[in-house]
Amino acid sequence: MLKRWIIRTRALATEGNPLEDKLIVISGKRIESILPASAARRFSGKAFISGQRYLVFPGLVDIHCHGGGGVDVHSLGGLLATSYFHASHGTSALLLTIFFEGLKELTRMAELIREARPLAPLRLLGLHLEGPYINPEIRGAIPHETLRNIRTPDVRKLVDAACGELKMVTIAPEVPGAEGAIKAFREAGVVVAMGHSLATTNEARAGVDWGANSVTHLGNAMRPFHQRDPGLVGTALTEQRLMAEIVADGNHLAPETLNMFFRAKVGDLILVSDCRWVGGMPEGEHQQGTREKLLVQNGVARRPDGTLAGAIHPLWKGVTTMAALPEVSIFAAVRMATRNPAKLLGKKNLGRISVGGRMDLILAGPDYSLRRVFVGGEEVFRAANEPPLPV
Repeated sequence: MLKRWIIRTRALATEGNPLEDKLIVISGKRIESILPASAARRFSGKAFISGQRYLVFPGLVDIHCHGGGGVDVHSLGGLLATSYFHASHGTSALLLTIFFEGLKELTRMAELIREARPLAPLRLLGLHLEGPYINPEIRGAIPHETLRNIRTPDVRKLVDAACGELKMVTIAPEVPGAEGAIKAFREAGVVVAMGHSLATTNEARAGVDWGANSVTHLGNAMRPFHQRDPGLVGTALTEQRLMAEIVADGNHLAPETLNMFFRAKVGDLILVSDCRWVGGMPEGEHQQGTREKLLVQNGVARRPDGTLAGAIHPLWKGVTTMAALPEVSIFAAVRMATRNPAKLLGKKNLGRISVGGRMDLILAGPDYSLRRVFVGGEEVFRAANEPPLPV
């Protein structure tokens, strides 16, 4: 017999305005129904998950995440540990972001994703390859040795090496051969994001015409905005064919910048964590075997030379950072981390709450603190003062 649980809500995230004072009926690992609060008398008190009412959101969808939890994602144990780290902070689907380390390593990572998928506490969506076709002058923390000049035949080899797991790639539209590469990736069904780029406005627009449909961490690792040549930033904010990622961790972008981006592109703005393997680690220097040394300092990760190397927080941090802005509601912020990334990936049933859908739910308090997280019907996080689930 399937377990039935009832969740009381203060407000429930929907496609439109939030629904207030509802009950969510859970049967097994699925959402059976959504009822008015007055229906509570129909159920036994033993079936209710706690006596309090929650803000309820769909599980988050992170399309740009390198790792977290202080482990190496290049092993099965490390990838599973990273998955749990993010799942326990509200992420229910993740696109693992990696740098290019050769075709054999790309194949190995694709096979690792497939091996980990049935074991992971969240949905592993595949791979996001950041590079190798980016501008070396603005590579940020991406190792120079992972970059390659574009040869269009190599794009097919790269796609084939990923064994169907390559879902997204970041490319600079101004590098020689970008046109052929972008078109080849799009023909293979891969989302193309422009980033790590010094593209002029004309070069960015050309990238869109060739098929690019997103921008990687808007405002970071790209030509600064100029009033007469706004470059990739201006193109992202005004081009309706483009969606755009932002890292809203309180460090990568100023509050004023976040507000400007939100006003310009709310429906097509995607929150990402850009979390590195040092996510969740204390301040100080950390070494990942022989691979990399990073410094966690003042809320970000940096390389030994001081170069910004990514974020250290799961995606929920971006949601709460956006929700703290005067004009952004918690529901608008959640949408940027759920429906918008799902839209980019073409996943209609991802990042939403629906009758018959999976129980991928975040239960939060009125202060937006995480109280419980469910992924696929399994409780992966419960705050210390929350009661156990009904038996």
